[in-house]
Amino acid sequence: MAPLQHRFLKACRREPVDRIPVWLMRQAGRYQASYRAVRAKVSFLELCRSPELIAQVTAAPIDEHGLDAAILFSDILIALPAMGLDLSFEKGEKGKGDGGPKIANPVKTRADVDALRVPEPEKDLRYVLDGVRAIRRVLADRVPLIGFVGGPFTVASYAVEGGSQGFTRLKTMLYADPRSAHALFEKLTQAAIVQLEAQVAAGAQAVQIFESWLGELGREDLEEFSFPYLARIAAALRKTGVPTIFFATGMSTHLAQLGKLGYDVVSVDWRIPLEEARRQLPPEVALQGNLDSTLLLGPKETLVARARRLLEAVGHQPGYIFNLGHGIQPPTPPENVQALVEAVHAFRP
Repeated sequence: MAPLQHRFLKACRREPVDRIPVWLMRQAGRYQASYRAVRAKVSFLELCRSPELIAQVTAAPIDEHGLDAAILFSDILIALPAMGLDLSFEKGEKGKGDGGPKIANPVKTRADVDALRVPEPEKDLRYVLDGVRAIRRVLADRVPLIGFVGGPFTVASYAVEGGSQGFTRLKTMLYADPRSAHALFEKLTQAAIVQLEAQVAAGAQAVQIFESWLGELGREDLEEFSFPYLARIAAALRKTGVPTIFFATGMSTHLAQLGKLGYDVVSVDWRIPLEEARRQLPPEVALQGNLDSTLLLGPKETLVARARRLLEAVGHQPGYIFNLGHGIQPPTPPENVQALVEAVHAFRP
């Protein structure tokens, strides 16, 4: 299959497909015995910094479940050490879970923001790019490869909070020191652009921006502190010619605005029916999503029935990619993943 004929890439461009493409966020992860076997030998960061292991764990879900796209195995915070922040992952290591991120020197002041440097991917993140190249060799063009980065607000939430799950410090910065906040988002936007450009140059055939925590902001703050930067990322990536996907959670009330940012695909979480999301997005934007990943923990019959309802609602329209509303959860039975993929592949638009 020639690269431009992959059904996933065709769906990103809203072209007709022979069957609905499916890939799943966190499709490489702890629910897999193969992944746990790798993690029993190395820490999470060691895995992220090994091109050979990156290729191995990225390709495993394709081999095991027949998904229609692979996504680079990495982390949304992988560039922070190159930018000057001391990143580690708390214990949960050696196959017993990927511990949460911890940043020993979080961003607190304008001086901290100014000290951050935009990474040089071929120098600072060579292992990621070598990982992309290794994945392409292993996949042998069976399916396309998606590269990714974290969006500016989501990465900033870890950089400022120090790795905690809260948003108080970052949101306070927006209101108490907006110039520093803009300077921080500017640095993170530049970092996102250079990483994605380098991933594409190394062989990524599509890219996704993960703004997992953007739903924390209201419309006024989105308009000032987020949307302009996300639009710049989309504009920069348009020059590469690869499809761009935007993903966020808690953004169901802002889909019309997201559809204007310039991304080829908008991926939505489970909080909105897909047919409503389709009506709110511009016709030229493809749709991805949005099964609740918790359904993968329950009865297989319920999982398949709910997936079919999603497909029947929007699967007949060009420009739809089946995915979850968030990543696969670690306790997920692999046989449920397989049943889901088979159900999607059995549906005909």
